[in-house]
Amino acid sequence: MSVTFVLLLFLSQATSDPCYDPGGRPRFCLPPVTQLAGGVMASCPQACALPAGSGPGPAATCNSSLTLDLDGPFLLTSVSLRFCTPGPPALVLSAAWAAGGPWRLLWRRPAWPGVLGAPERVTFRSPPGPKAKVVVSHLRVEFGGQAGLAAAGVRGRCQCHGHAARCAARTRPPRCRCRHHTTGPGCESCRPSHRDWPWRPATPQHPHPCLPCSCNQHARRCRFNSELFRLSGGRSGGVCERCRHHTAGRHCHYCQPGFWRDPSQSITSRKACKACQCHPIGATGGTCNQTSGQCPCKLGVTGLTCNRCGPGYQQSRSPRMPCQRVPEATTTLATTPGASRSDPQCQNYCNVSDTSVHMSLQKYCQQDYVLHAQVLTFEVAGSAWRRLAVRVLAVYKQRAQPVRRGSQDAWVPRVDLACGCLRLRPGTDYLLLGSAAGDPDPARLVLDRHGLALPWRPRWARPLRRLQQEERAGGCRGLRPPTPSPGPEH
Repeated sequence: MSVTFVLLLFLSQATSDPCYDPGGRPRFCLPPVTQLAGGVMASCPQACALPAGSGPGPAATCNSSLTLDLDGPFLLTSVSLRFCTPGPPALVLSAAWAAGGPWRLLWRRPAWPGVLGAPERVTFRSPPGPKAKVVVSHLRVEFGGQAGLAAAGVRGRCQCHGHAARCAARTRPPRCRCRHHTTGPGCESCRPSHRDWPWRPATPQHPHPCLPCSCNQHARRCRFNSELFRLSGGRSGGVCERCRHHTAGRHCHYCQPGFWRDPSQSITSRKACKACQCHPIGATGGTCNQTSGQCPCKLGVTGLTCNRCGPGYQQSRSPRMPCQRVPEATTTLATTPGASRSDPQCQNYCNVSDTSVHMSLQKYCQQDYVLHAQVLTFEVAGSAWRRLAVRVLAVYKQRAQPVRRGSQDAWVPRVDLACGCLRLRPGTDYLLLGSAAGDPDPARLVLDRHGLALPWRPRWARPLRRLQQEERAGGCRGLRPPTPSPGPEH
């Protein structure tokens, strides 16, 4: 039992990740220090004999300068130099970040006493602390005198910016095995799906891991927007890219045009957005409401996808108006129950015919007004009157109180409708003729049994315009509208 416990403990320690604590929280981590191999370019040909087993590292025979190419950026920890003869009187160590870049002085040593007959060893070590880190890809050693350089050993670690504990240093350039959702040879950027925060190098105080963008599982990539990050107070700056499953938006949180949000599915589901399926004839377009899925319907059409006619409408054969209003008897304005022309109280009450009229100049001049109007709606206005909403389309003859074109109210006595003197239907155009004599309010437009309401015929427009012109030329002089009497007219 104890052997098994020790084995499990050993395996758990061996598989633990230095970049995460036991609770799974990210922490600062570094790859181990290794011996770095690099190419050597000697600037002078003087040779010295190297003893066997001189150790790893580049070697050169030179008494002036030596350049080491590390084949990639590394965090430098130490440089060891071994000379064939006692050390040179002076030594300068410089570093560069890349080939052809500026050289930076790392270390300078003036003359020092050497030991005759013994090789001189010189070691440079990078000072500790995060601010003293030296990242180099090329090293240059300059020395004077007749000393011969036998070997140069360089030690360091891969530059992973605190986001990796392992590195493939033998690959060129070296590649870190990045953690904290970072990527790149040196973990110098965030993974495409983790760019909600800006990339930062890890420090012993804060690991600065890359955070995932909130894309509701509909996108694999996002980009960082610094302005959004600033406006959010440093909480979020990711913008999702290439949203899938018919989603759109910064977080892939709403549906594309032509789709609507299915409330029965989670926002992270692949079926979160459903196609609108608007009817090609009943709908005015293919884009529906993204919350309810309601398609925009044509007049008289109803249903979620605009696939049927609404109440009071029936299907037609016209693709432009697939539903037309049903001509129901309940829309007639003569709504007084039990009243008709056969009722004794209506006998000889209506004094004009409601079917036809011969419009001569004399008949035209006797009218107080002649209008082309459309009846829209009606409502009860007290016990004696009905109020109509009409739209006056043309005025062929004006009364003393002018009638304007457009929408306005008209008034009809209840008894005139009950006896059928006027039969009006909403949505129908009429030719209205009447007299204002005896109206309770001369400013109101009154339709009663002394006038006519004939279904409009387009062929009437031209003769009415001619009568209008004759009136303006003085044709109605001497012709006055008759004063209506309480009794019937013949």
